[in-house]
Amino acid sequence: MIIDSLSLKVGKKEILNNLSISFSSGKVNHVLGKNGVGKSCFAKACAGYLKYTGRIDVRTTDITVIGSYSNVPSNLKLKDLLIMLYRCNNQDVNNLITKLDILSIDNNMLISKMSDGQKQKIKLLYFLSLNPNTIIFDEFTSALDKTSSFDIYNFLNGYLSNNNITSINITHNLTDLEYMPGNYYIFSNNCISKIEDKEQAIERYIKGV
Repeated sequence: MIIDSLSLKVGKKEILNNLSISFSSGKVNHVLGKNGVGKSCFAKACAGYLKYTGRIDVRTTDITVIGSYSNVPSNLKLKDLLIMLYRCNNQDVNNLITKLDILSIDNNMLISKMSDGQKQKIKLLYFLSLNPNTIIFDEFTSALDKTSSFDIYNFLNGYLSNNNITSINITHNLTDLEYMPGNYYIFSNNCISKIEDKEQAIERYIKGV
């Protein structure tokens, strides 16, 4: 994913100013930054929800964002969602169901009644069944307990690498960096900068620079 001369404003607030950067495929690209710098606005701009100037070049025309604002309808039961996905005749659905251990969830349960960890697995099942080449995770692990987080880490490490997916992980959860090796970026001063060393990225994030 290549970004060239990207500028973004929301109202009168400048989010990004003439950003040029690239994100590689096959591993997680972690983006850290303090609250309010515009990380979610960046994700929404990439997905086409916000207007920007410049160029975002990806392998497909669509970028999938998986965050709090990209929900599967909560009034569905799991069995209803599975029926819908099976009707799409997507060969990857069965593999995703197995890898995410979806069948351990009561298929009569409403999505709205599921735990945070179960809801995130359902989101992964639904959005990954669409076969995206580029994914932005927006605070995806922030509400998960330790067990659910490790399940998600193990799944994503394999899935993103095996399918050569370009992924950006916008996060405040430093555990993500520990258990999902990848590339590291800091979002500050209307810019996103690549940091070569994980420890340096964490230090800069903690200090807010």
